[in-house]
Amino acid sequence: MKTISKDEHYFKKIKIIRSELLIWGEQNLRKYPWRETLDPYKIAIAEVMLHRTKADQVKDIYEEFLIKYPDFESIIKAGREAIKDNLKSLGLFWRADLLYDMAVEVIEEYDGKLPLDRKKLMAMPGVGNYISAAILCFGYNLPEPVLDTNTVRVLGRIFGLKITDSSRRSKLFHDVMYDLVHFWDPRTVSFSLIDFANAVCIPGERPRCEICNLRDICKFYLNKRITDSTL
Repeated sequence: MKTISKDEHYFKKIKIIRSELLIWGEQNLRKYPWRETLDPYKIAIAEVMLHRTKADQVKDIYEEFLIKYPDFESIIKAGREAIKDNLKSLGLFWRADLLYDMAVEVIEEYDGKLPLDRKKLMAMPGVGNYISAAILCFGYNLPEPVLDTNTVRVLGRIFGLKITDSSRRSKLFHDVMYDLVHFWDPRTVSFSLIDFANAVCIPGERPRCEICNLRDICKFYLNKRITDSTL
């Protein structure tokens, strides 16, 4: 995979991306209940529910779930079958087992609180790179790279990096995202990047470059202009 020279030009570009995303986010961030909390438990519940499911489908179920189950202990008391019943409308029934098994481990190993350690989080049932990073970034405001197909798409286009199915697990994308969020408010810039990918830098061959405030530094856009001018 292509490498990036982390020179003065690179870090200047990182600062521009961060600044422009935060400016864009001030007017355009979507509002969801899991974004209004710093409680790692509530964020973990949301991330499990959001897996392969649209946010608008999750919202009501998420709020109802938290009323019934305000902590990991309440999940265990209710039992595995009750959790399955509460989540059946979301499909992907494995999520209920994941949440129940996670609750058991958190209670037994960590006294009911999610650990502030990525390796320990990733060792839990069903918690991979994304969910562990999301818990640390969104719950503790730590500069953990939250990489998925959407955030990878934006960074890949801007820096002219090849995007594959494994990019969200690559060290190159991890390092670029880390540099982007390595400042005082990684949580907000991560939300801004996620929503920017959803609204502006959309999938496909025709992202909304005409309204993109990052197009002047985006290699995808610059290459697109060259291609269009030769047609």
